[in-house]
Amino acid sequence: MPVNVRVLKAFHGDCIFITVDSGAFTERILIDGGPEATFGVSPQGELRALLNELDVEGKQIDVVILTHVDDDHIGGLIKAFEVKDGLTKLARKVIFNSGRLIHEYFKVQVDPSKEITGNFTQSKNTSIKQGNTLERLLEGLGVWHENVIKQGDKYSLQGCEMIFLTPNEGELKKLLIKWEKDQSSPFTSASNTDWKKSYKELLDQDSFKEDNSKPNGSSISFILKVGEKNFLFLGDAHPTSITQGLAMLGYNANTPINAEMVKLSHHGSKGNTSLELLSAINCSSYIVSTDATRHGLPNKITFARIHSKNSNAVILFNYKSVISSIYTRDELLRLEKHVMALPGELTFV
Repeated sequence: MPVNVRVLKAFHGDCIFITVDSGAFTERILIDGGPEATFGVSPQGELRALLNELDVEGKQIDVVILTHVDDDHIGGLIKAFEVKDGLTKLARKVIFNSGRLIHEYFKVQVDPSKEITGNFTQSKNTSIKQGNTLERLLEGLGVWHENVIKQGDKYSLQGCEMIFLTPNEGELKKLLIKWEKDQSSPFTSASNTDWKKSYKELLDQDSFKEDNSKPNGSSISFILKVGEKNFLFLGDAHPTSITQGLAMLGYNANTPINAEMVKLSHHGSKGNTSLELLSAINCSSYIVSTDATRHGLPNKITFARIHSKNSNAVILFNYKSVISSIYTRDELLRLEKHVMALPGELTFV
């Protein structure tokens, strides 16, 4: 059953389109929408172009998944739902852990005096405001899967199944406050890079410190299971929680999951890919989504860790320009075909 993965150019964010073709039918999944420019109108962004293409061909998207409320994942989706010929028309189902759903799940009442109202002007406000905006856009459309998605849950289509690795309940509970009070910038990572150092220098100095962002911790990550094949889409999730989710399914360093590909968490951030997590995954294709213009991401140490675990692994970038920023010419000669630009799409048969 062929699986096609398109990692759209979403600037510093994520926007991934998947098709699963059984022959008798084709199912489509959209993960995140990047920042608002990924939709765009003038100039047209890749998400806008994709939706136009589907509309002309009379096709719909079976499931839209918003992993979490950071701007570089939600901004393009808001824009795409604001227009009548966008996702409002094309989306059959939307999975999104909104503030209201989280409060209802924990049986906690939202304090109206603290709730942040939705913002429909597309200005660069906090990611939580955008979360409430999307919630308001979805109300009344009849496509919202209004149940909290958490670790261990499953969602099935005819030709595939999503097994959710994160978030766990503890991570969701942290957003009870985050949704009501957060006024900080969604840009949470450091701005310096580690690109000038070699793999050896980075690994010799390596000391893992996990990402502590609450929105990232609430990120949905999952295994897409198509027949016997597994595809890992890790959003911006924390590695400890992903590892925990894998362990619940029987996967660990002794019995790693065999995966066709892994979409790396948080744009290749060093705080989101640990050696422990890599030990629980047997995979040769890792995808990083970012144009490297924000947060000092990706971190080269992430790729050093991957190649220290599997020297044959291929790291695929959705922006070719990022490769020459991270690696010297000599390093690229040594790595040969193990660091590459993504083609327009990947097809797994």
